[in-house]
Amino acid sequence: MAEQAIVFIPDISGFTDFTSTTEIDHAAHIITELLELLVESNDTGFTLAEVEGDAVLFYRTGAPLKRERLVEQCLSMFSNFHQRLMVIERDTVCQCGACQTASNLTLKFIAHFGYLKEIKVARFVKATGVDMIVAHRLLKNDVDSSEYILMTDACCEALGRSSQHPALQWSASSQTYDAIGTVKYEFATLSGYRRQIPPPAAPPRFVVEKGTDNLEIVIQAPLKAVYQTLINVDKRPEWLDGVATINREMTSERIGMRHNCVFHGLKLINTALYRDYHEDHARYSENVEIPDIKVTLQAHYEMEALGGGSTRLRFNVNWMGSNLPAENKKGMMAGQASNFELLKKVCENNPA
Repeated sequence: MAEQAIVFIPDISGFTDFTSTTEIDHAAHIITELLELLVESNDTGFTLAEVEGDAVLFYRTGAPLKRERLVEQCLSMFSNFHQRLMVIERDTVCQCGACQTASNLTLKFIAHFGYLKEIKVARFVKATGVDMIVAHRLLKNDVDSSEYILMTDACCEALGRSSQHPALQWSASSQTYDAIGTVKYEFATLSGYRRQIPPPAAPPRFVVEKGTDNLEIVIQAPLKAVYQTLINVDKRPEWLDGVATINREMTSERIGMRHNCVFHGLKLINTALYRDYHEDHARYSENVEIPDIKVTLQAHYEMEALGGGSTRLRFNVNWMGSNLPAENKKGMMAGQASNFELLKKVCENNPA
């Protein structure tokens, strides 16, 4: 039997087309993170029907919400979304197109009220019906904004016509679709509300404290190629001899991101600490914890652009007071020197 329900679709847009593997992967990481955030921000009892590309399809049967409660749900998701984008922008380590343009992403909301039927397909419950189609069609409309809340007349009748939120101004409009006809709706743009969202706190200041062990190598590749290859966690097995797999947090590379690997039988827990990127010079630092031998160190990388499209890479280790024997430290530095020769080949032939 069909039931009355609110159909609710938060929809993300704004990523341009990317071509490199890194950009495609990081765009997917960022979108996945944001979609999960929208699902976690659902506090009004909506059922998650499915994730469709860059949108989330929710529905809610039973007694309709009050209009103000649905508006609050939209604004809560919207605030969480843009605060997360500001954190990504603040903390990103990566210079790829996806990471550098994440702050351009936008979010809009479609809300419709009608009838739907829940059907079971294998182990999954799916909502279907004409009103699901209407809600999806409304994703394409003539609202002159990329961020807004759109409620159909049917939704307004069921949830209430009045809205008292001071940051929103509602306008009436309509859209005509083939096979559906004219759908009337109200909408409120969110640009003014977005300007009121507070930025995240500034991160703690990080001071690079170097140790006494150093390496240096010149790589015949531009600085950005060296930097991107170095910070790209998925590329590490290509130049870290003895590392077969990486267990990483599924986010784009950013400050605080952790990844684990097994290096010559030892588990390493790496955490990104610091980055400072410019076209002619860059720095990147990681914390490396090796629990099996009770060692924690900081690895500092400095890159300097040289003439002819080459880059000087300097590496420094701060052993952080570790009592690791000197011969062990010497062996680890020798191993890193060999790894840098592999990194040089990767950067010159197959950079990130």
